[in-house]
Order: sequence, then C-alpha cells, then structure tokens
Amino acid sequence: MTREGTTEWPVRIRSPRLVIRPPGDADRESLIRLMTDPVTREYLGGAVDYASRQALELSPLGLTWGRWALALAEEDTLIGSITLSYDRGELELSYALLPEWTGQGYAAESCIALLEWAREELEDEHVIAISQTRNKRSVALLRKLGFTVRKGLEEFGAQQLLLERSLSEPLPAYEQPLQTAADPPPPTRR
Repeated sequence: MTREGTTEWPVRIRSPRLVIRPPGDADRESLIRLMTDPVTREYLGGAVDYASRQALELSPLGLTWGRWALALAEEDTLIGSITLSYDRGELELSYALLPEWTGQGYAAESCIALLEWAREELEDEHVIAISQTRNKRSVALLRKLGFTVRKGLEEFGAQQLLLERSLSEPLPAYEQPLQTAADPPPPTRR
C-alpha cells in the first residue's frame, strides 16, 4: 500500500488528546480560517489574496486520501490539519495548527500518531517533511521526531529544508515533552 487511495479510506486515528479524522461540513469555517490566517500562513507561502479566499469559500471540502482534520478528542473542535501525501513522489508529512493551539504539544502528538499509523498501514520505508528554514519551531520539532536534513531548496521565494526519517525507527513516546520553553516561540499576531 504505497500510493494514495490503496488503503481503506476514510481513516480515523486517535491519540491521547486528539482525533485525526476526515474533515466534515462543520469544519468548513475553521478550515478556511486555517488556510487563510496570516499567522498560520507566515511560513506557508504568505497571505492568501481575496480571490483565493473566495474560491476556498465556494469550493467543496471533498474527501481526499491522506488529508485529515485535527480535532480535540473531547469536544471534536477543529484545531488544525495534518496530511500525508505523495505530491512530490514520496510520502510527505505536513501539518498546520490555528495560532491559538500552537505551543501545547498538539503538533508533536498528531505527528507521532500519524507516523505510527503510516508505519503499520503503509509500505513506505521513509517519510519526508519540508519546512522553511525561518520556521525554527517546526524544524526543531521535526528534528525531535527523528527527521534529519536531506537538502536545502528554495520554494515560494523562501529557503526550505527537506527533512526525512525512516518509518522503522522508533518514535518518541506521547508523554515525552518535545516542545519546551527552550524552543523558539510560535508565530504571533503582529
């Protein structure tokens, strides 16, 4: 099962505090906010223009393999999204959280849960992730998750790092604090 759509879909994954699930109609407003929020977009290619936002508001959410909503398990409140895709020809992990949910360990927890699922359900041997070099918080988290730098590249007018990790390597435990006060702070509203 190495290509999108070859495993049963949709998939729901639980972690101690989160549920990783397909997006639903109730998530529309939060997902549009996530995709257009200036703080969230700071390291994801920049602000979204008015026409792009209008297109998002009019488009259907769709059920696409490898793209999940990230929600609090207790209230089912959407706090972000997480993705495993083959857009670059390799299994790639990406994630984004709404600004008010950063710095609380949710990114680490969701990545651990999804990477555990990928190790059990997919035949891929490794996973990649790309982060802007300026996004020091994300780079620090990926390194703590066992990713190492494969190469630098430029995309969207910014320097990026392409990082990779073996799916067979052990993952940190959920209880292990991966994000600490020593890490760079999350982006804030200006």
